[in-house]
Amino acid sequence: MGNDPNLIFLKTFFSARIERLRDVRDDRGSISIETMMIVAGLVVVAAIAAGVILTKVNEKSKEIK
Repeated sequence: MGNDPNLIFLKTFFSARIERLRDVRDDRGSISIETMMIVAGLVVVAAIAAGVILTKVNEKSKEIK
């Protein structure tokens, strides 16, 4: 499970999004609508990733029993 391609993709994706978020603030320093949409998207992707991981763990636990 060390080199799971899904996890590598998610890590790369999150790294790119976080880097972009650092540069998205407008002149006043407040969060823009675009930033809020990106954050909402990241939350959705994180929930999907958690669901995938939970499913894999449950499948593995059924095999162990």
